[in-house]
Amino acid sequence: MSKYTPQVAVIGGGICGLWLLNILRKRGFDAWLFEKTSLGGEQTIAAQGMIHGGLKYALGGFTTPSSETIANMPATWLSCLKGHGPLDLSGLEILSDDYFLFSDGALSSKVTAFFASKSLQARISPVNKSRYPHVFNNPGFKGSLYRLQDVVLATPALIRKLAEPLIRYIFHAEPAVVMTDGQVTGLLLESGDTITADRYIFAAGAGNRALIAKTPLESVKMQIRPLHQVMVKGNLPLLYAHAVSLKTANKPRVTFTSHAGSNGETVWYLGGNLAERGATLSSDALIIDARHEIAQLLPWIKLDSVQWATLEVNRIEAAQTSNARPDYPFVKSMGNSMVCWPTKLTLAPMLGQMVLENLLIEPGSGRAPLPELPTPPYARTPWEHAFD
Repeated sequence: MSKYTPQVAVIGGGICGLWLLNILRKRGFDAWLFEKTSLGGEQTIAAQGMIHGGLKYALGGFTTPSSETIANMPATWLSCLKGHGPLDLSGLEILSDDYFLFSDGALSSKVTAFFASKSLQARISPVNKSRYPHVFNNPGFKGSLYRLQDVVLATPALIRKLAEPLIRYIFHAEPAVVMTDGQVTGLLLESGDTITADRYIFAAGAGNRALIAKTPLESVKMQIRPLHQVMVKGNLPLLYAHAVSLKTANKPRVTFTSHAGSNGETVWYLGGNLAERGATLSSDALIIDARHEIAQLLPWIKLDSVQWATLEVNRIEAAQTSNARPDYPFVKSMGNSMVCWPTKLTLAPMLGQMVLENLLIEPGSGRAPLPELPTPPYARTPWEHAFD
């Protein structure tokens, strides 16, 4: 049996672990990543890919801690996409440079005035009818349309962009935590080989619960907030937008993103309040609900020959009072170990900086021989699983 000694061992290959691996190796740390199933699996591949500025958390007419935390994230990501940010993501596929917010005709003047307030002028702007995207160029659209500062990324492409340059440091393995005298002293691989690192970072989403049990971090609790997303595949126009109305004025009624399906068709992936409400519904009941929502919001869209599917997703986060949505990424360090949850894909750069600030060791790249372990596969998208 062999013993390997990287400087930092990261467990978990979603957006959290992959972002950290890149940040750490860029700073000169000899960091390795271990993933037990697939890269980007579970939460990351289920994300809609929005890099948003938190405006959807301010729809009640006032800013919130969540909206202010996320406000600078689009600028950070755009800098990365230009090759100048914390990571070089130049060349990454962008599904849409524009993200929209549209209201139904009954949206209150109070909220409309809020959208036009000086505090939000850099984050949202009204769209003139002459510049409406194709999907809204229909006499049936009676509401208002706004452009946000947000962009939409292709999540599978993001996963590959982060993984491929460092694939030799990414291993398909399910390590068990080794404890000695109440401290983490290593990771045991199924092969019997051991990993002994200076720092252990648990970034495995739901898997963190088992990983940190009986470690000094066991007092850190996580929470689960479920979603039930809807997928619609067919000859649909591209749509990247939040729908808001008096019905759910404090959050998006439905959040739409569009993705390439097979046979040249488009998949609408639906989130927002629809997905939150859907967590209590069966798949059939949620599809009926989604059909009704689209008919009210976009009555000119024909749904006669589309395909429907749903996906249950658990948002895994650090525990909050009353299971509330966290406002920030979470990082907790004790001794030589750290546990973290990014909260939102868009907050990955903030989490990366928090981890660097808590690492408290100096870089020491390239000191360890690499184990002969396979590379984990890439996760398939929800619509590939549902329709292909």
